[in-house]
Order: sequence, then C-alpha cells, then structure tokens
Amino acid sequence: MKTIKRILPKIPATKVYEYAPMSIPDFFTTLINNHQQDYFHFAEADYLAVCKQLDLDETDKENIDKYFSIKMLHDLFTSQSASDCAVGEIWNIPYYWHWIPNNPRHEIYLKESKKLLKNTPPSKGFKKYQSYADIDRTPYLFLSELFEPSPKYYSEICGDFSTFGWCSEREMAFISLLSILDYKGKVKAEGGHSWSELIVPFQEAAGAYQQVLVRVDNTFDGLEFTPISKPEIKIWEQEMGNSKTTRWYNEKALSKREQQKIRQHIVSSEVMAILEKKLVAYLNERSFF
Repeated sequence: MKTIKRILPKIPATKVYEYAPMSIPDFFTTLINNHQQDYFHFAEADYLAVCKQLDLDETDKENIDKYFSIKMLHDLFTSQSASDCAVGEIWNIPYYWHWIPNNPRHEIYLKESKKLLKNTPPSKGFKKYQSYADIDRTPYLFLSELFEPSPKYYSEICGDFSTFGWCSEREMAFISLLSILDYKGKVKAEGGHSWSELIVPFQEAAGAYQQVLVRVDNTFDGLEFTPISKPEIKIWEQEMGNSKTTRWYNEKALSKREQQKIRQHIVSSEVMAILEKKLVAYLNERSFF
C-alpha cells in the first residue's frame, strides 16, 4: 500500500494562544492561522484525498489555507443532526427547530432574567415578530451572541448556551462570515433544508486554477468538494433562490449592513480564551503523538 507523504511536520502538542480584543472576523482569521498546522496534524488524509480527486497541488500554500479555513469554520459551526440540542464537537451551538407546532424555542429562557423568550418582546430590528422566541436569527445576532461573556440562554433540554440556530440560521451566519473573508458563497435551500455553497479557485498540479464547488452542510456535518465548469458557474451566480424565503436568506447573509455590524463587533479576550481552549481540547483529542 502506498504511504501518503506528509506536507507539514507533526507537532508534539497544541499550543494555547492568547488574544487581544479584536473584531469577530479578525478572531476567526487569527484562530485559523494559529491552528491550521494543528488541524493538518489529524486531517491531512482528508485534504490529500480532495487534492487527488481534483488533481490539485497538495503542496500549494493557498490550497492548504483555503481548504483548512473552510473545514475549520465548518467544524466550528456545524451540528450533527436536525434535532433539538444537536451540537458539533467543538463549540456549544445547539440546533433548535423553529416554525413548527409547539415551537421548542418557546421553552428557552433568558438566563439572567429567568424570563421565557416567548414572553420577551423582540429586540430592535425584529419588531414584526410576536416575541423574541419567534425571530429569525440573522447573521449578526447569531455571531455576536456566540461571544457573550457568559451563556445568555437556558432550556430544560439543552442546558446553558450562548447562541443557537437551525439550518438556515447557521448557514446565513456561515456565508456572511465567509463573505467577509473574501469567499464567494450563498445559501441554498430545497426540500425544507438549507446548506451553503462556495465557489473557490484552487491551484491544479498542472499549474492552472480550477474552480471548485464546495458544499457545506452545517446541520448534518457535510463537506464536499467538486469541480464546476464556467457555464455552470454563470448559472450558479444567477440563482439566489427559487423561493421568497431562500432569497431572504441570501439577502441577510450578503447584507452589507449585517456584515458591517459583524466587522465592528469587538470580542473580549476572556471570551476568546474560552473558545480557544475548547478548540485546543478538540485538537488534542484527535492528534497522534
């Protein structure tokens, strides 16, 4: 059996970094830069498999940066199923159903006031909704609450948590952040489910650039890389949703106003330290020594 060669060296342990106060996008960028090599430590085979499948240059630094930026952010955002309280393996961002009979969000409390969200008036910008429990969680709300100093919410079934969302809300926040980081993407929806798609140029082994369609499912923990042709890209770029709801998802995900608020939101060192330690614990569990 052919041995897969290593591109980056193995490292003995995962360093815990400290962070000065910075914006949300800067934190994610710094987090990725700090731990990309650690991530490669256990996810190298997946990366090399994609390079082999698409005939990409596995040693190209831009390829490595793009692949692991997308993978790391996906792993941070994803849950593992469409069930209440489902979370990923790194941060506690529960999946929560919405717009169904006996809406489970009506059983969420604001932890500090011990008041149910269904009895809490909607905040500024969400006045069309009956209560705070009923709002559709837009990208800035989803991301900013992730960085609360302590968990903002509580429910009997999920315990304490800072932010939450079902498929469309997770994907809107994901695409909004990736757009800020200069990736071309949008939210897709079909059959009652939403996911993200990105068009990303990767360097081929032969030297040219290949456009790659990256499908990211932050509900069911899915990540796929497939080639896409120029005619297909033109069609993809023109499709912003075949329903009013899907178009609204993309309006919010790509909203300059939402993205400006995300850029301007400063995160405290204390909160970043908590999230950093959770990522380090995940990396240490999966590293080979």
